[in-house]
Amino acid sequence: MGTDDYYGKEQAEKYSEMIYSKLDGHEITKRVSEAGRNGGLRYEADRLGIDMYDLLKALEGMCHRNEACEIEDGTYLVYPFR
Repeated sequence: MGTDDYYGKEQAEKYSEMIYSKLDGHEITKRVSEAGRNGGLRYEADRLGIDMYDLLKALEGMCHRNEACEIEDGTYLVYPFR
């Protein structure tokens, strides 16, 4: 990877606006036990109509871009839309 590359860059560029429009201010967990519940990675990916791994990569990329953060191990907070 080059200096301008980071994990989830492509997915963040592709999906961040959609993620913001539906999940701003929400917490999303990647815990398997909560995957199918509101706030779970699989549940939220299904709501967005994207693959859950694309959502995970997008969240990681959004963290790099300071658009989201990992507030605890495996739980992301999507910052409110700017």
